[in-house]
Amino acid sequence: MRTAKGDFGRELRLAAAELRTLRALHGDPTLAQIASRAPRGQHLSASGISAALRGHTLPSRDYYLTLVRVLLAYDTNKIASLQHPDLPQWRDRWQRLSLLRHAQNSSASTLLPTEHHAALSEEVVLAALRRGQHVQLPPTAEDLGGVWAVAFSPDGHLLVTGHGAKTVQLWDTVAQRRKGPALFGHTDRVMSVAFSPDGRLLATGSEDATARLWDVESRTLVAEPLHSTGFVDSLLFTPDGQSLYVQGRTIRRWDITDPRQPRKGEKHFASSLTCAPALTTDGLLITGHAEGVAHLWKAQEQTRIDVPLRGHASEVTALALAPNSDVLATGSEDIQLWNVRTRQMIHEPLACPGDMVTEMAFSPDGRILVALSGDRVSNAPEEPDFRFSIWETATWTELPSPQIGHSGHVTASAFSPDSRLFATGGADGLLRLRTLPTAMLNGPSTT
Repeated sequence: MRTAKGDFGRELRLAAAELRTLRALHGDPTLAQIASRAPRGQHLSASGISAALRGHTLPSRDYYLTLVRVLLAYDTNKIASLQHPDLPQWRDRWQRLSLLRHAQNSSASTLLPTEHHAALSEEVVLAALRRGQHVQLPPTAEDLGGVWAVAFSPDGHLLVTGHGAKTVQLWDTVAQRRKGPALFGHTDRVMSVAFSPDGRLLATGSEDATARLWDVESRTLVAEPLHSTGFVDSLLFTPDGQSLYVQGRTIRRWDITDPRQPRKGEKHFASSLTCAPALTTDGLLITGHAEGVAHLWKAQEQTRIDVPLRGHASEVTALALAPNSDVLATGSEDIQLWNVRTRQMIHEPLACPGDMVTEMAFSPDGRILVALSGDRVSNAPEEPDFRFSIWETATWTELPSPQIGHSGHVTASAFSPDSRLFATGGADGLLRLRTLPTAMLNGPSTT
């Protein structure tokens, strides 16, 4: 095996020595024992561990930090959490090693001049983009109580997240930092967020059984709370931005032509809901229910269409509509694909790891379907078996997937408007932002 040379090689060997010290301090486990301790969804191999401990190679960031987390707490029969106080220094060490490796590969034998630093950082990010590696936003503070909802603004420059500490936070997507102070208004955990189509309004829903409307520019509430029949699990703006569907135990449509004076629809409709509904551009609403049933509704009239979609053996846990087409994906223990207009299944079911599909979305350009699956009701939420699955929709070929990157339940997800970024939020309080590989976008979109 080739040995790394130069500044990168020296730093890599020093880091490897520290890894070996860490291993000795916490029980001196064998390579096989270290590999067996990796959390579900993250793989460590004996050969990869050996190469890292000997300073022969620098693994990926997630691989490196997973190895560190295992070593930090091996003697406790646990794995160190992502909030472990020693972990930031290892993140910094990996970042420095990565930059040194890139500089060496670019034939830079000495420190780069100051004017070249920006170019280097851009090259690193572009290389990560081509490889499909994720870029991580700063973790949210622990006192925010997890990330329970996430959405991009229509132009993608803002992200919004809902948290367990009754707060809503806006983020600058490009700068990867908070955009102003948190928004306070709810009295319980914030479970759903959505931007209006023009990006001027933000809707938030909470376990306090209300939805609230905010002016994005001024960060102020624009109306009295919209009351629901229970926890507000999801929010849907109509494409024209004139109505908002609020899902609690049932669904109610609110007329927000004048956001300052919302008017509630005549009645609640739909019940026994098992997931967030989906809305077509021409006003067809799809809802998921127990016993593998998805119902279709004329949303404006709030009337159910007689012929439901039946195919799953268990409850429908996720719905996703492909943009600009009639393709609907329904998630349960697998994913089934339907033509909404003909009510016919159009493909063999797509298999997913884990017990249930928990999050699912088509990219806005329709080329990619992403699903997250895992155990929604695990009694050991610190290590649920959550996984990514990705398909390109031209042939429904499964593509390589990134590591999940969360410790605990993945509770929210969203695509950016340009279809290149995929955000996930978790009960661990992390907001992660991933880039998708360029190769995924070469084929035609769903038709």
